[in-house]
Amino acid sequence: MTNDSSATTPRNQPELERSHLTFPVVGLGASAGGLEALLEFFGATSPTSGMAYVVVLHLSPEHESTADQILQRTTSMPVLQVKERTPIDVDHVYVISPSLHLTMNDGHLNVEPADRPRERQVAVDLFFRDMADVHRERAFGVILSGTGSDGALGLERIKEQGGIAIAQDPQEALFDGMPRAAVDTGAVDFVLPVASIPAKIASIWSTAESIEMPRTEDGPTNVHPARSFERAEAAEIALREILLLLRHRTGNDFKHYKRGTILRRIERRMQVNGLTDMPGYRDFLQASPDEAGALLKDMLIGVTNFFRDFESFAALDNEVVWRLTGASAEGGDGALRVWSAGCSSGEEAYSLAMLLSDALDATQGMGTVQVFATDIDERAIATARSGIYPESILVDVSNDRLNRYFTKHQNHFRVKKELRDKVLFAVHNILRDPPFSRLHLISCRNLLIYLDRDAQRDILQTFHFALMPGGYLFLGGSESAEAVDELFVTVDKKHRIYRAKPVASSVRAPISDAAPSAYPRLPQVASEISLASSRKVMYAEVHRRVLEQYAPPSVIVNHNSDIVHMSDQAGRFLRYVGGEPSHNLLSLVHPELRLELRTALFQAVQSNKSVEARRVRLQRNDRNYYVNMVAKPFRDHQADADFVLVLFDEVEESMSQESGTSVEGKDSVLTQLENELQRLKDQLQDTIEHSETSTEELKASNEELQAINEELRSATEELETSKEELQSINEELITVNFELKTKVEETAKINDDLQNLISSSEIATVFVDRAMRVKWYTPRAADLFNLISSDAGRSLMDITHRLDYPTLAEDAAETFTSLRMIENEVPSTDGAWFLARLVPYRTAEDRIEGAVLTFIDITQRKRAEERLRAGQERMRLVADSTTDYAIITMDEEGVITGWNRGAELIFGYRASEVEGQSGAIIFTPEDREQGVPAAELQRARKFGHASDDRWHIRKDGSRFYCSGVVHPMVDGNLLGYAKIARDLTDRKMQENAQDAALERTSATNELKDLFFAVMSHELRHPLNLIQLNVDILSRTPGMVTSAVGRKAVETVRRSVRNQSKIIDDLLDMSRVSTGKLKLNRGRLNLVQVVQGCIETVSAQASAGSVQLKVNLAQDPVIVDADATRSEQVVWNLLSNAVKFTPEGGTVTVTLVTDNGNARLDVTDTGIGMAPEAVDAVFDMFNQIDRQHSNRNKSGLGIGLALARQLAEAHGGSVTALSEGEGRGSTFTFLLPLADGGNSAEQAVDAPVSHGQLRGARILLVDDSPDVLETMGMLLELEGATVTSAASGAAALTVAVGQSFDLIISDIAMPEMDGMQLIKKLREMPPLADVPAVALTGYGGTAIINSVRAAGFSDYLCKPVPMDQLIEKVSNVLPVRDGER
Repeated sequence: MTNDSSATTPRNQPELERSHLTFPVVGLGASAGGLEALLEFFGATSPTSGMAYVVVLHLSPEHESTADQILQRTTSMPVLQVKERTPIDVDHVYVISPSLHLTMNDGHLNVEPADRPRERQVAVDLFFRDMADVHRERAFGVILSGTGSDGALGLERIKEQGGIAIAQDPQEALFDGMPRAAVDTGAVDFVLPVASIPAKIASIWSTAESIEMPRTEDGPTNVHPARSFERAEAAEIALREILLLLRHRTGNDFKHYKRGTILRRIERRMQVNGLTDMPGYRDFLQASPDEAGALLKDMLIGVTNFFRDFESFAALDNEVVWRLTGASAEGGDGALRVWSAGCSSGEEAYSLAMLLSDALDATQGMGTVQVFATDIDERAIATARSGIYPESILVDVSNDRLNRYFTKHQNHFRVKKELRDKVLFAVHNILRDPPFSRLHLISCRNLLIYLDRDAQRDILQTFHFALMPGGYLFLGGSESAEAVDELFVTVDKKHRIYRAKPVASSVRAPISDAAPSAYPRLPQVASEISLASSRKVMYAEVHRRVLEQYAPPSVIVNHNSDIVHMSDQAGRFLRYVGGEPSHNLLSLVHPELRLELRTALFQAVQSNKSVEARRVRLQRNDRNYYVNMVAKPFRDHQADADFVLVLFDEVEESMSQESGTSVEGKDSVLTQLENELQRLKDQLQDTIEHSETSTEELKASNEELQAINEELRSATEELETSKEELQSINEELITVNFELKTKVEETAKINDDLQNLISSSEIATVFVDRAMRVKWYTPRAADLFNLISSDAGRSLMDITHRLDYPTLAEDAAETFTSLRMIENEVPSTDGAWFLARLVPYRTAEDRIEGAVLTFIDITQRKRAEERLRAGQERMRLVADSTTDYAIITMDEEGVITGWNRGAELIFGYRASEVEGQSGAIIFTPEDREQGVPAAELQRARKFGHASDDRWHIRKDGSRFYCSGVVHPMVDGNLLGYAKIARDLTDRKMQENAQDAALERTSATNELKDLFFAVMSHELRHPLNLIQLNVDILSRTPGMVTSAVGRKAVETVRRSVRNQSKIIDDLLDMSRVSTGKLKLNRGRLNLVQVVQGCIETVSAQASAGSVQLKVNLAQDPVIVDADATRSEQVVWNLLSNAVKFTPEGGTVTVTLVTDNGNARLDVTDTGIGMAPEAVDAVFDMFNQIDRQHSNRNKSGLGIGLALARQLAEAHGGSVTALSEGEGRGSTFTFLLPLADGGNSAEQAVDAPVSHGQLRGARILLVDDSPDVLETMGMLLELEGATVTSAASGAAALTVAVGQSFDLIISDIAMPEMDGMQLIKKLREMPPLADVPAVALTGYGGTAIINSVRAAGFSDYLCKPVPMDQLIEKVSNVLPVRDGER
């Protein structure tokens, strides 16, 4: 029947664990010619495919394998030969080792010693089975070139568990045995050339990862559910239509199958066909007539192999089979009737027959075995009837059973006739067709788990009906009979063996298959089934019993007159005779009836009509009977066979004496004819008996011929075994030959490399034997020894040479005796020098068979050494003549060994005074105490040099500043140290003077920074008072309604802002000049910055009757810049342009992108500049002549200078252009565009609403009474309750016992500043978490960081506009209950 992989633990091997790996595992099986195919496969495989690959080959156990090394040359993935437990990693290749059996469990590969004989190669099948059961739907099985059929059963298991089976095209394979055997199973999904297989695997896996399937409750799926309700509904509709199409085209209805089983089988077909959703597969199924058959094959994959789950079969043998056969041995001679339901291709049915036959033979029982094997799959039944199985079944069947029940034919096994005759196969639908009856055992394994519970219960009731009382039921490991526990009792719960209870069983109506759809099932059908199952009266059985009692006795025979069935009362006309038991009716019928019956049967068969035999008189128990026999031929279409029905009609003789008298008066002629007929019958009987005797003799002869045939068959089997051994050895030889061929090619390549190496090195080499005879030499050696090709075998001493080497023979002899290398530098007659090296020639067996003489040209080295010696002498003279530098050499212990003239002049010691003393003599006493000399040498050894500038001491005790460096002198080993030193006392004095000047400059800068900070505070304080009072004025009713008042207020505010800007520019200029300016860069939309600055100067432009023309880019212009500094630059340019443009003039602002830059052009029609004054306009405190302007243009002359420096700090620029005085100017601001699109960081300002501080309790601290009064009034106007304090101490006093919502404090206050105050306030528990805002007249990042570190929540720089203050306060204030 069907199969699926819903169980989480493999049923056939419970010790296996499901794999945790999330990537596919590709198993590749190959044999002869497989290495070439594997090389092509991995050559076409991506090294980052996201899969793992396991290669299983038939390798000779007597040889080491280099398959992993060969494959490694083709792929960049790591190739490992598995010799121990190994975890499986993605993008790795694993190769089986010789003489080891490869298995898979969880996510690991394991190895075991191979215990199979060489002629039985099943390594691929064994591994494929493990991979299928462990890796399930993520398993890919690939069969490549090879002989035999190994891997065929493994592919079936892979497909059964939801994996993909692929075979190499047999026409392409070097040996097509394995690929063709795989294809013949019908389990292969794709037959492809090797080069196309990797791409197909990648495509299938890619499809599998994107498949959408409906949800299921009875088992997990490995795909994504539908992403929306509409897609899920469409998938459900498509599923119903797919099942209807399958039922319409194949006649098989799967409505009683579990939903998960159906979905997993459809999912697999979607993977194979590259489809990702159910509607798409529905359309494909409608358009492809052959796809319905392929889907049916997937639905009906057989869960079977011989003795699958061996432990369960062993339990069945112990618990059931021996009981059944034991009962037969105690006297029963009937057939043991067994039904294998869902037998698939017959392995389980034959397994049961073998178990029963073995048990009968062991108990010497007289019974027979009759196994009924049924399945819905006609293809599987045809395979089972043929009884032919691949040779890989030897994995499951013992050698004894193979020899007893199977015959070997080439690459497969055939079931022997004696076992085949015990099994009857038939196509049967267990859900629809009637069952068998009077059974001793039913085996139905791994079928019920794929059906719904109603169907399971009906089938179990059917099994109980079919079993005899006390009969046995054998189920699969994941099945149970608990649903009908009233009908069965458990025999072995672990192995699912049950026994039928002797209770009445209801008649089961076949499950209807007329429902038009699978989902949902119709309720009326269920009710009909329920009613039918509740009926208790079996009318068919009543009818049969009546016919048996009152109808004439009858027998059904085939065309050979063998009895196939007989009625209960027909036995009185039959009798058993001595000899071999027979089922032939003519042999068993009463002898007096035999002649007439034989004639009637012959005539009936020939004429195909009913024939009535002549009445025969028969005497029994002293009474006379007349028997009439009728032979009626007929054909049964279901059995597809012809039969003959024989009816016996018996009448007892009951005539009186009067009738006897009348009989005697019969015609004498009739009596005479009857007597003659009787005589002829007797003669015919004699003839028949003679014929039967001849037949017995022929049978005996036939038995002798059969014995001879068995002997011939045995010899043939031995020849087949020998042939298989030779074939296996041939496969191994092919693999070994390929590896040897590879090694030969490698050797040839190495030889070529060696030849090229020798030629390129131009080293003269001569190989000689122990007698100094030449064996081989390089071309360069011919230049030294005058060798020619015919000199091989001659003594090297007999050949002239150009070397001045009189001891050549003695050195060679020394090499042979001492077995060590000898080197000498020898000259030649032409002035060249050679390094002669003589080395013993060792063989692989460690024997000395000669010597290798190499002569390396060292002429250039010799000349270089001469030049080096001359150079060293010159260096010594240079060192001695150098007086500005002290050159000191020391040994490895730091003892002075050399002291040049410069050292004498610098340190005051003569060479004779210091040589032999420690180098520490030149260091000061303090340095010597601290170990400075030794540390200097240690650093030189560690880092290769040690430089140091420090004070040293002369001979006279005076100190001087010396710069020195120490280098180790290394020639393989440490030889000593060299120190070079120079007197830098004068330069040190200059540096000290410069450092002092730098410190004074730094102090001056700090004073200047302090001055600017104080100046900033003092300037901002009055501006702050002005700002606050203007804010109060702007809120008075008179000012709100007065246009003149509003204009005056706005004028004052603008003046405050301008003065604040001037202060900011002054401080920034100070920071730029001292290098303290820091930029807070970020993605900035320059369009928004320019728009904001335009809004700021628009009032100034309107006041001066200057027209602003704006031409900005439509799209965002994104730069990586500091928002505040960028705004400063733009504001300075715009303010400067408006300032120097007369009334009625125009300022044009243009922002565009230009060659990767943002370009801002500010063009005015103002006073312009002379060309020579353009550069000077950016000088600090420099202003152009204002005489041409009719308005006062106040300023310090730092705005443009600051703008240029800020732009350059961003990597941009600010330039000016003017055609002359009175002709206007153009200032251009360039900034590099930022990478990464047009998005910018934007700050969202919270809207400010009046009265937002209503109910807020605020502590206000400032040392200025004016600020306290003014700011307090403003805060109270916004609804706040303000408590004021004029100093830090006063604030601490009023804070005791009170609670506040907010603290606002000035920073610069006498005695206790704001930061000291906030720290003390934070120590008070009620004020520990109250938000606090600092008011400061100082600027700069350092001040801001200090403010936050002290405990303030935020800060504001003076002057403080009231709107900003309210906004800041609103941001830091917590949400009050009344505002929720």
